[in-house]
Amino acid sequence: MDIQWHSDSFAPMIEAITSNWVSILGVLFFIIAVIAVIAAMFLRRVVPTNMVHTVQTGNKTTSYGRGRQSGNVYYEWPTWFPVVGLRVTQMPESVFEVSLKDYEAYDSARLPFVVDVTAFFRISDSDKAAQRVASFQELEHQLQQVVQGAVRRVLATNTLEETMHQRSTLGEMFTKEVSEGAAEWGVQTVKMIEFMDLRDSKSQNSKV
Repeated sequence: MDIQWHSDSFAPMIEAITSNWVSILGVLFFIIAVIAVIAAMFLRRVVPTNMVHTVQTGNKTTSYGRGRQSGNVYYEWPTWFPVVGLRVTQMPESVFEVSLKDYEAYDSARLPFVVDVTAFFRISDSDKAAQRVASFQELEHQLQQVVQGAVRRVLATNTLEETMHQRSTLGEMFTKEVSEGAAEWGVQTVKMIEFMDLRDSKSQNSKV
């Protein structure tokens, strides 16, 4: 029994398949258009003039802000979004301060006293800073640790009396040590750091 195939019998099938593909493509284009609109409305970020937003996606780090080669506009896709998900760290471009108040230290003779220190910094390498910390608050904490460590090391090499008479010299040593530690976090000191106040730890109201 011979079976004859006619091209006309396939026409309705081909037409149905084509129609389905057109419908699928139409739905895909509609979804893409909706995502694009949502991205434009809710994910678009314009970086303020005094800030830097460092975007990390995969192994790539890009900073956005005023005067940056990458511009000051980006789209903040959620970290859970496949492929384009990213993490953003916001850092100030302006000078900021890190202070120690009533910090207890010891001189070379193990005499305890209290010191106030204020250090001024600015971020010199926002990419490096963002790779080391997840937020500006964490960076401030790390810099505070750097300042505390420098206070302990510098003041412990001198008696309290020597510290009082060599404030300028010790301030230079202190600034140099803090600068070296801060550089590891993409930060630099703005000016020489001085010991604002030294007091007897037993009587914080009396200045040394």
